[in-house]
Amino acid sequence: MVDFSLEALFGVKGKNVVITGGSKGIGYMLASAFVQQGCQVFIFSRKPDEAAAKALNDQGPGKCTSYACDVADQDAIQRVKAQVESEIGDQGLHCLINNSGAVWAESFDTTSKSSFDKLMNVNVTGLFFVTQAFGPMLEKAASKEDPSRVINIASIDGLGIPTFEEYAYTASKAAVLHLTRALAGHNTHKHITFNCISPGLFPSKMGDQVLKVAGDEVLEQSIPMGRAGRPQEIAAAALFLAGPGGTYTTGANIVIDGGMLVKPRM
Repeated sequence: MVDFSLEALFGVKGKNVVITGGSKGIGYMLASAFVQQGCQVFIFSRKPDEAAAKALNDQGPGKCTSYACDVADQDAIQRVKAQVESEIGDQGLHCLINNSGAVWAESFDTTSKSSFDKLMNVNVTGLFFVTQAFGPMLEKAASKEDPSRVINIASIDGLGIPTFEEYAYTASKAAVLHLTRALAGHNTHKHITFNCISPGLFPSKMGDQVLKVAGDEVLEQSIPMGRAGRPQEIAAAALFLAGPGGTYTTGANIVIDGGMLVKPRM
């Protein structure tokens, strides 16, 4: 008999998980889910966020440690890699979630080169070099039957035309989607899966800015489900990709947007 219990499908207890940008927004939602499922979670932010780590540790039964890491700084990536490696030793890393990201909205006429420099450095280049740095640790924990996982947080703005003018952001998130497929195509034989999650509007610093500009009326008009996403709705996708049920999925993208991308237009 095939075991279809929740543990057999989604269980991640005891896994080591790194989440970049894990101290707030979607990253914090995902960190909370993995801590509550009994994982050892390492969250990265530009400055150590001990308050976020404490709040996550209070949720238990897993454990959370906060480290400083600017993903656009390759020296910082190497330093934090060494710190994580000293914590987990020979166990290896079971799951890396690349969530760090920056956004920049500006009109076509005034968009600057610096917007592309910053967003490509953080959203694409940083994502790649974090993945490269943790590659050996991912391989150490990987097996044919239970691969290690890389989950990249992209955006529906990399799939469709954003409501606002944000040229560097939409280009960078489209790059994340294609980069993920390239990573999967060339590295899945190492027993590591590479997948994306493309969120729509979720409660976060970025999402709150959108709500402030657009307002509730526009929100209800643009999202068929008429609301922002809930933490458990994105956490469930990450737990699927990281758990036993996600072992045969690689190079995929899961859209979680309340129907924004499929909303019919004139």
